[in-house]
Amino acid sequence: MTGIRRFTTDYVPVEDRMRLSLERDDGAVRILWLTRPLLNKLVVQLVRRIDAAAPSGVSTDRPLKSGAQQRFTQQAAEASLKPQEPVRVGTTARQAGVAMLVTSIGLRDGQGGLCVEFKGGKHVLEAVPFTGDALRQWLGVLHKCYCQAGWGGDFWPGWITPDHSPANMARMN
Repeated sequence: MTGIRRFTTDYVPVEDRMRLSLERDDGAVRILWLTRPLLNKLVVQLVRRIDAAAPSGVSTDRPLKSGAQQRFTQQAAEASLKPQEPVRVGTTARQAGVAMLVTSIGLRDGQGGLCVEFKGGKHVLEAVPFTGDALRQWLGVLHKCYCQAGWGGDFWPGWITPDHSPANMARMN
């Protein structure tokens, strides 16, 4: 299986689904469609993984529990995300884009992080490796897509969004 060079996640209102556009190392583009129920389950698992792990650069024998610490680490990961052109289906045959519906997702621990396997039936369609920061960045992107879609969810942790409460703003002054 060819590796993934980069990918774009966006909400498509007409489909009421998330589209994951993947650019492979060989230049081919694949489109994976993700439904809300499937993503809800995935987000819960990703948040659990992040909650259970200490962030890079923090030496601790216990998971990071403070919401403020998690929020800071999340904001730092998102701030380090470099803007790039989105992956889009092109005009060449190689970039035509094969679109598939993801029916299940597997999580596998791999070298340096977590590998997310997108499956159609029993077959792995694509596998995307994530480091800790990359996983936080993608979770932030998914949260923004959920907001754009108007999808709620009580599974989102408080640390995924900036704290703009009046009490927090008073402490900053």
